Amino acid sequence: MSEPLIYISTWRVKEGRLDDYKRFTREFLEIIKEKEPQLIAAHIFLNEDGSEVTSIQIHPDADSMDFHMQMVEQVLGEDMGEWVERADFIEPKHIEIYGTPSTALLDADQPAVDSGIPRKIKPRHIAGFTRAETG
Repeated sequence: MSEPLIYISTWRVKEGRLDDYKRFTREFLEIIKEKEPQLIAAHIFLNEDGSEVTSIQIHPDADSMDFHMQMVEQVLGEDMGEWVERADFIEPKHIEIYGTPSTALLDADQPAVDSGIPRKIKPRHIAGFTRAETG
């Protein structure tokens, strides 16, 4: 059985750009929802003052995350690192990875890490379960 991979990234929303970020995110997630049926969950949460968002992705395995990165590149027309450098409404704050990340994921995140963005990895899944539906 493969292990899940959970990817959490937190971003600072640049002043006056929250509406732009919300619009982009809603459109982007609709595309991802359609193109990635294997993705278990993708949620974005906003803090109370609208200055910070956290994105949580739950993948069934590391291969799903790699596929997600390919889809992101297709949707954005560039890799995530290039997009983050160009994005004018958010900037990364920190990254958390739960599960064993692929080399491709680590490589994709490396420019952010090299620039000082903290990344925590907890690769060893010791117990848990995933429900398809509740009730």
